[in-house]
Amino acid sequence: MIVWSGRGFLSVLVLAVVLVIFTSILPKEQSNYAYIIGLFASGIFSWFMGKKWNESNGKIVVDQQTGQEIVIRPNHSLFWIKMQYWGIIFGVIGILMLIKQFI
Repeated sequence: MIVWSGRGFLSVLVLAVVLVIFTSILPKEQSNYAYIIGLFASGIFSWFMGKKWNESNGKIVVDQQTGQEIVIRPNHSLFWIKMQYWGIIFGVIGILMLIKQFI
């Protein structure tokens, strides 16, 4: 079960689409590079779009009972991890796979 909030599911969707495209383009001997390219592409997308969407200005709402102001900010996350941090996770996994490729 995938748990997401807002547009967080797009991180996995971009990863899946890039994997499908590059596994069909690259020869079978180089199929590991499709995973590396997919992880880096999804990482870049998740980092920049997550920063843009999660750090936008929130809405200020006033509670009528207490008169207290509450700031409501957007939350785009996947498995309770903000989308921009998935960019770092995908990037690290991609680097580890790239290192493993040459060892």
